[in-house]
This record gives sequence, C-alpha cells and structure tokens, in this order.
Amino acid sequence: MIFNLDNQGAAELRRMTGNYYAGNDFSAIEMDIEDATDELIQVIGRTVYDKAEKAYRSGSEKGMNKLVELVQRPIALLATLHYFQRNDVSHEDSGRKVKLSSDGTDKIPWEWQLDRDDSVHLQAYYSAVERLIRWLNESKDKDWQNSDAYRHAAGLLIRSGREFDTYFPISQSERMYILLLPFLREVQIASVAPSFGEGFASLLESDTSDVKYAASKALALLTMSVALRRMPLQLIPYSVVQGFNAANGMADSQPASLADTQRMAAILEADASEWMERMKQLRDGTSGEDISLLPSNSKTNKYFRV
Repeated sequence: MIFNLDNQGAAELRRMTGNYYAGNDFSAIEMDIEDATDELIQVIGRTVYDKAEKAYRSGSEKGMNKLVELVQRPIALLATLHYFQRNDVSHEDSGRKVKLSSDGTDKIPWEWQLDRDDSVHLQAYYSAVERLIRWLNESKDKDWQNSDAYRHAAGLLIRSGREFDTYFPISQSERMYILLLPFLREVQIASVAPSFGEGFASLLESDTSDVKYAASKALALLTMSVALRRMPLQLIPYSVVQGFNAANGMADSQPASLADTQRMAAILEADASEWMERMKQLRDGTSGEDISLLPSNSKTNKYFRV
C-alpha cells in the first residue's frame, strides 16, 4: 500500500484530497484504498505502481517524489469517494439508518446533491489519472513504455488520446484512450485493415497522408460507436456526453439515455462507413464522383424518362 507510512495514512489522505478528516480511523478505509489501487494498476500497469510504492517506502530514491504523488492522488480520490458513499447510510442490526446531528445544524443532502458531489469527485479522479499518464508519457518512463497499454498502442493507427481527439473529441483524454484500446484494436483488425487491403502496414509509418487521415477517421468513429454500445456511460468523459446532449438540444445537466447513446452510435457508424469509402478512393486514386440517381428531365418536354 502506498499510504500510511509511519501511521500517518489519514493525514496523507487529507493532503491528497483536501476533504478527508485527518482524525479519521485509517483502518476503516484501507480496503477502499486496496480497491482503488487495483483499479489504477489496470491503467498504468503493475510495474509502474510497484516502482512508485517502492520509492514511497524507501523514501530515498531521487526524482521519484513526483511519481509517488501522482500515483497517490487518484488512489486517494477514488478510495475516499467509495468510503463516503458507503457511509451516507449506516448499517446496523436493526437495519439501515441515516444519522442526524443532535443539535440540528446538519441536514441530509438531497439525492441530486449527492449525485453532483459524486460526479465532482469522479471527475477529479479522472483528472488525476490524466495527469499521471501525461507525466509518464512526457518523462518517457521505461516501465511505462514496457506496459501492455503502451505496447498495444504502438501497433495502432491512433496511438494517443491527443491524437484520437483529432478525429473525435474525447477531451484529449489519455485515460479514455487506454479504455478504448481493446475496441481500437478490434476495429482496426476486423474492419479498417481488411477494408484497406494489402499495404495497410505502410499506413503505420505514414505521418500526413490523406489516406491515413481517412483510415484514422474511420477507425476513431467506428471505435466510439462500438464503445458507446458496450461501455458503461459513466466511464466516458463528461465533456463528450455533455457535447452530445447540447448538440441534441438537451440541457447540459441532463444525462444521455440509453436511446441517446444508441442513436449516437448509429450516427457514428454511418459516418465511419463514409470515411471508409473515402479511404478506398484515396488508396486507389479515384475521384469518387457521384452518379445521379435520377434522370435529368426538362420541364419544356411533354414526356419524361424513368
């Protein structure tokens, strides 16, 4: 565990989150920390985490303080969120109860207030993960570059959240990009590469060609279409959902429904098909001129052609 050195776990959580009481019993949140740690390891890999924990425990490795703090913060944010959610209602032998202050100064928050507070904490967690991944990318950390996520991205047309954002807006989210990696790989292998045909590997080395842009655009759109159908909506950055809501005339605070996401997925799939066709035209060097579906008839003629 990357907390509670010298039995100062509660104080460390307070410093990392700003809203956890330093006087709380640390043992009550330990399992939440373990769960949050496992979730972060799924993103950054076990080796990177172990290096951060080793530096934290030894306190002697130079240049590792930044990594330790960047790993601690998302774990602290997610662990305290889960801890707070569990303690909104107490669980006793006689059933679940809500605690009220005896002096009447505290009030039970409304459900929408709890939901908004959860959302704020969750977005802070996502932002902390983003900072960690950006730091790992910029520092060219060797353990990060050997992680599964980093190596899997190397064989794809789109290799980062910032690059993905060029083709579909995800707020340049590196966390979101890592979550999309399985779908990116699936769509590239099952759809984009077979549609392109022989020579697809050459696109991986191309930087600015129009055909690579079309292929990448199709890949991003179809990947998002698949992700919207399969991923829990709360894992998608709020700004993506917010932008979709606003574009469809809904209030920013109104969450997208299942029907909304299905409609969005269908639209993205159709757009991806169009970009797949453009990719083929650019590959073959054809103009892709449209053929008129209706004959040209003159209103001065007393007949028409069908």
